[in-house]
Amino acid sequence: MIKDLLNEIVSHGDRGAVVPISRINDLKQDMYDLQNGEYHTGYVDWMAGNADKFIPAGLDFEPRSVISVVRPDPKVILRFTYGGKPVNCIVPPLYTNEDAKGEEVLRYISNYVKPLGYTVAGAGSLPQKLLAVHCGLGLYGRNNIFYSNEFGSYAQLLSYISDMPCDESESEWYPLGRMAECENCHMCVTACPTGAIDENRHIINAEICLTSMNENFGEFPEWLDRSAHNAVIGCMKCQDCCPCNAHNENNIVEGATFTEEETMELLNHTGDDEYSDGLISKVESAGLSGWSVWKHRLPRNLAVLLHR
Repeated sequence: MIKDLLNEIVSHGDRGAVVPISRINDLKQDMYDLQNGEYHTGYVDWMAGNADKFIPAGLDFEPRSVISVVRPDPKVILRFTYGGKPVNCIVPPLYTNEDAKGEEVLRYISNYVKPLGYTVAGAGSLPQKLLAVHCGLGLYGRNNIFYSNEFGSYAQLLSYISDMPCDESESEWYPLGRMAECENCHMCVTACPTGAIDENRHIINAEICLTSMNENFGEFPEWLDRSAHNAVIGCMKCQDCCPCNAHNENNIVEGATFTEEETMELLNHTGDDEYSDGLISKVESAGLSGWSVWKHRLPRNLAVLLHR
């Protein structure tokens, strides 16, 4: 049954693994170990503090297995019109249509297991990278990003809880590890515009990572060179230079095009001013779901990309 489900996942272009629900305890221990390590981060503290929520509350079934899914996820080009000219801006993998993609996978897995008498639900706040590496679906890069065995870092991680039975004899649980290619490669260390990737530590310095700065609110620090910015959100520097992403060079899809009027509405936005319904609709149709998240970050990030 497990093998058949994994074949079903592959038929949708994704890759997956199933492990017993008892592996949740191993994930909790991983988080506690990281929290007690030398280079723990605020995210690790948060995850460790929420370890008791790795299994969602209110499930109407007895959880017996965890399903980890990796699906390919390309970069997206958003085209903004500025000064009468089109300007292409990159949205990295993972940032577009996140919820819709997760629901799509949940739907096709549910459609498969339901006739067999089983149920599946989203897994909530599981540490996705740890789970996927333990399941053998990929490894870490030196940049602390998950690399799928097939999709490189252009991949979205999803996880689900099910009452489908699974015991340890039907699954593998691999040790955490980094790609062998990273051993003698330091390209991401050199490419990182903020020095967040330190070859002497296994966890990047998230406090100065450009991705973290682009995702958070507030002004960028004065020491950050404006030329470091390269994406509407997040950062692609360490992924674009990575030899393990060489096959992803053309893995880009066209997204929405914003008129000059729409671009200027974004750039001129201040405080809690309301946006036009047309612009909100355009942003959401571009896959940037969760308008409350984007309404403040997008104008700030776009301004530095356009050197305004």
